[in-house]
This record gives sequence, structure tokens and C-alpha cells, in this order.
Amino acid sequence: MRKHLVNALTGIIIGGFFLYLTLRNKPLDEIFALLIQANTGWILLALFFLVLMFFFRAYRWKLLLENNGHHPGIKNVSYSLLLGFFINSVTPKLGEVVRCTSLKKSEDIPVSKSFGTVITERIYDLLTLLLAIVIILFLEFDRLKDLIASALENIGEAFSSNILTLIIILLSVTVTGLVLFFVFRRYDVMNRIKSFFNDFWSTVKLTFRIKASRIFTIQTLIIWMLMLLMNYACLRSLPSTQNLSLYFAFVVLFIGTIGWAIPSPGGIGTTHFFVLQLFLLFNMSEEAGVTYGILVNGITVLFTIFGGLLAIIIVNLLRLVRKEELRG
Repeated sequence: MRKHLVNALTGIIIGGFFLYLTLRNKPLDEIFALLIQANTGWILLALFFLVLMFFFRAYRWKLLLENNGHHPGIKNVSYSLLLGFFINSVTPKLGEVVRCTSLKKSEDIPVSKSFGTVITERIYDLLTLLLAIVIILFLEFDRLKDLIASALENIGEAFSSNILTLIIILLSVTVTGLVLFFVFRRYDVMNRIKSFFNDFWSTVKLTFRIKASRIFTIQTLIIWMLMLLMNYACLRSLPSTQNLSLYFAFVVLFIGTIGWAIPSPGGIGTTHFFVLQLFLLFNMSEEAGVTYGILVNGITVLFTIFGGLLAIIIVNLLRLVRKEELRG
């Protein structure tokens, strides 16, 4: 519990730090006015692509689980995945654990096994991301080298002005880690952890030999294509970005995804920062970059929050109905 609290606080601090870098000295009233002008039709289309992408993610995870000898129902897989997304919008990366524990309750699949498939998902997504970034670097090298230099300069300035706070955070995390390590050794938890990672690693190795590899590859490509279309629909929804091309949506998707990889709740702050730097790199206004970042990240976070809450309510209502039926 203490470890999860430390992770959550660290993620909030990281997200807040990047959000501060993004929003400082920005005309928030103008940004809010641009958001109000967004085209509702395009936003609904972006939401449609997002929902569709979620279902493809659920079917892809189900395929990985089946590859490991388990056959969960798509309903339970979808619920667990949505619950994990919901938790990730509040605390970074803890949602991956929650979705596995949820599936353990509903389908009795060991957490070590399902977590191995989650890591495999991340590996394939990371390979796709790296391939896309290599393509973007090749096409936009002259621009992106300035982006990297500018981003490092901004981060360096912020770090130097908050060095004491960062030292305190690092020391706190280190001390907490050492305390947990000695507690685990004292109460003989290390053997259980070792057993968990043995199961986890065997699952990861097995998932690299996917029986239905062609279907898995197609599903992965469709997921990223839907993400691209969602980003493009968000661009088209804003008056200041409606004339931007699908190619720009491709660039902003994969550069912005770097922000999602940084442990911040729902990618808040980190995605906004990288998107803003990219807009500046293409000689567009700060207001347009911040507005787009808020819109595309906001749609994703709101979907995971409201979708997760709705799923929790529906599942608990169904459980209550079943209990009443059994009593009757």
C-alpha cells in the first residue's frame, strides 16, 4: 500500500511539473475560448474511434491470454481492461496491476500470468512506437533536433530551480524502497515474489510465440490506426488546427505518446508538454498547441473515468441482482 502511495505521489508530482512547464505564462482565457469553439461532430467522431480502439485492445488481450492456455469471456476482459484504464487516469501504471487482479477474481487467471501478457502488450506497442519515431526522425530530423534541445533546456531550467524538492523526493523514495526490502526479507516475502516473477517471465516468453500471430499483428495495427484517426478528428475539431494534415496527426500522435510513457496519471502534463513543443517546432501558436493537447488528452481521460465508473456500477448492480435471484 505504501509503495502504491509513493508511486501515485511521484506520478502526480511529475505530471504537475510538466503541466506547470506547459501552462506557465499562457493566456488561459484564450485557450478556454478556443476549446468552446470546438466542433461537436468531430469530437463525437474522435470519441467513437476511442471506444472502437478500446474494444480492439480488449480482443487483443483476450488473444494473448488464450495463447497462454486461458479462455476468459470478452465481457470480463473488457471490464478488467476498462477498470485498469480508470485507475491509470488517477495513479500512474497501477491500473496494469488492478486489471490483472480484477481478471483473477472473475476468471481465476493467476496475476503473474495475466501480468506477463500485459507486459507483452507493452513491448509490442513500444516496438511500434520506436519504429514510428525512427520514421519521424528520418523525415523531420532538422526540426526534431531543435525540439529535443529545447525540451532538455526547459527541463534543465525547471530542475535547477527545484533541486531541493527533487532531492527530498528521491531520498524519500530510496528510504521507502529500502524499508520495504528489509520488511520483505524479515517476513519471508521474497520467495513469493521470486515465484511470481518466475511465472511472469515464463508467460512473457511464451507470448512471444503467438499462435495467431497474424491476427495479433492486424489487431495491433488497427489499434494504432484508430489512435491516429482519433488524433486527426481532434485536429479537425478546432478552428486553429482544422487545416492540418493526416501526416501531422501521425507525427503528433507518436511524439505525444512519449508523454504517455512517462509515469504521470493519465499522461496529464507530460503529453501536453510534448505536444506543445511539437506545435512550436512547426511554427504554430502556443495557444493552438495547448488547446489541442488539452482536448485530445481530456477526451481520453474523461472516457476512462466515466467508462470505468459506469463499468463498476453495472458490474456491481449485476452482482446484486444475482444475489437476489439466489436468495429467491
